[in-house]
Amino acid sequence: MSTEAADLEQLMEQLAGVGVAMMIRVDVERFNEGKPHWTLFLSGPALHPDNTIRVDARSLEVSIASGLRRLREHDGGWQWLGDWV
Repeated sequence: MSTEAADLEQLMEQLAGVGVAMMIRVDVERFNEGKPHWTLFLSGPALHPDNTIRVDARSLEVSIASGLRRLREHDGGWQWLGDWV
């Protein structure tokens, strides 16, 4: 899995194409406190029943990989995520 800007853009567009929104956040307060400061948030009807996946981690790559692994647990055609996880 790569987090190069172009790769991340491609991943986010692929997710949007199947109805999953993706947001990434870095929290300066949690960073300063030594807590997991990266948040990945996935949402959309494809994530039924909760419609969301949230992952807090200490690195961007870990947050993305963890979120995509959880997404693969949902019903649907998520095999293509194997290229990202």
